[in-house]
Amino acid sequence: MAEAVAKEVFTPPTKKARTDNTTTTTNTTTTTTTTTTTQQLDDSDTVDSTTTDRLTDVSQDQLFTTFQDFEVVRVLNTNEEQKSIAVEGRLSGKEGTAVVCLQKLPFSAEKLSEIFSDATNLKTLFRNDVYYNKLALMPSQLNEIKATIIYPAEEKHVLRFEKQPSSFVDETPQLYEEITKPFIESSAFSKEWIYNILEHKKEAERIVFEDPDPDVGFILLPDLKWTGKQVEDLYLQAIVHRKDLTSIRDLRTQHIPLLKNILHKGMAAIKDKYSVDNHKLRIYLHYQPSFYHLHVHFTALSFEAPGTWIGKSHLLSSVISNLEVCGDYYIHTTLPFTIKDNHPLRAKFKAKGYFTE
Repeated sequence: MAEAVAKEVFTPPTKKARTDNTTTTTNTTTTTTTTTTTQQLDDSDTVDSTTTDRLTDVSQDQLFTTFQDFEVVRVLNTNEEQKSIAVEGRLSGKEGTAVVCLQKLPFSAEKLSEIFSDATNLKTLFRNDVYYNKLALMPSQLNEIKATIIYPAEEKHVLRFEKQPSSFVDETPQLYEEITKPFIESSAFSKEWIYNILEHKKEAERIVFEDPDPDVGFILLPDLKWTGKQVEDLYLQAIVHRKDLTSIRDLRTQHIPLLKNILHKGMAAIKDKYSVDNHKLRIYLHYQPSFYHLHVHFTALSFEAPGTWIGKSHLLSSVISNLEVCGDYYIHTTLPFTIKDNHPLRAKFKAKGYFTE
């Protein structure tokens, strides 16, 4: 096995050092911006794998330095639990649609001393006996919002962020062979952005750890939903070097060494870089995945990451255990999953008579 390589170019947000991020400051909010053309966002309540390139060149970042020329067309979705909003819009004087997702970041314990200071103004809403209800107006650098921008956005990007009811599918092995597998094989899912990462053509500076072994190796890097500024919402992905595995449906006995390698070396790398203990991590795979190249999610246990619910996530340790008990478990088992009603895969199931109105 080739020797694993830990990348030092990505500075972890530990007590000793913090990751620098490009920010745009407004009157009350600092916005951390991730800009992408047709970006793969791994949005967990959808199964959209039709996205192509993941990140633009550095020069593209200069397109969005403020939202001065951004015009909101409509609100696509709001999520009170995640404190996020997604909107469809356009840029004044430019062609094309833009999708912007704004999400408030978690509090960082390291910034408490700045919050509890004279820099924070308190506005009284009401008082009842010993209870005070206040609105805290904090400096912009303490009130950051993460902005994820897709431009130019295609209809599929609008659809994946648009609020939609979902359906539950109990995918039997027969349904997988007749519907899902042909859908994966026949659809034009570009994986160029994935190969760019694996070949170090893009995002090399973001790699936290790599095992280059062609059979059991993988690259570990931060998910685009994580700013890297605090470990409270830690979110990384391990992308395997193998190109023949699309999802847990492809996993067999011979893949157990790969999965164990991801589990143990991924946890060790996160412990080394971010000082997060193994028992503080949630490690899982999605089914359906957001892109059809095998990858594993690592999130902080304290973080309610999207897609951790039943019908979406499968703990990596459970996947390994299932394969140890039965090497072809994922050939014969029924796999349930949720899917948005506007997703093309659901249309395939409906065409086969799976859904009855």
